[in-house]
Amino acid sequence: MKKIAIILMNTGRHSEGLRMAAGLSLLDDKIDIYLLDKDFNVEDLPVIENYVGIIRTIGIGLYSNFIKDEFGFMPTVDIGRKFAEYDYVIPY
Repeated sequence: MKKIAIILMNTGRHSEGLRMAAGLSLLDDKIDIYLLDKDFNVEDLPVIENYVGIIRTIGIGLYSNFIKDEFGFMPTVDIGRKFAEYDYVIPY
């Protein structure tokens, strides 16, 4: 089993990053998602809410460096340290 981190950056395509993470979970790898520095795009919220529900159900970790109700808060420094534990870190 591989450990994979998905970094959702300020690309405007957060829903696609969440979809990709859900797809990667089919390989039985450990997946964690990190939302950095910015909230989700408002126009994508209906799609994003569906993916967040699915992601929670299948056990993918959700973390952010700012306080967000549906994500676990983790300071940026701790997120950086955590990346060393992963086999793959995928920026999206």
